[in-house]
Amino acid sequence: MRERAGKRHLLEHKSSRVTRRLSKDQVLAPADVKQAKKLLGK
Repeated sequence: MRERAGKRHLLEHKSSRVTRRLSKDQVLAPADVKQAKKLLGK
């Protein structure tokens, strides 16, 4: 699981619909699993 990009700043001008959509977790792509594990030290 990973968070979506775009929910770190400037939230006051983004619509509530967009911020709710960005709050949901996203499944990590299979191509990124190896790099994510390396970054986590696993």
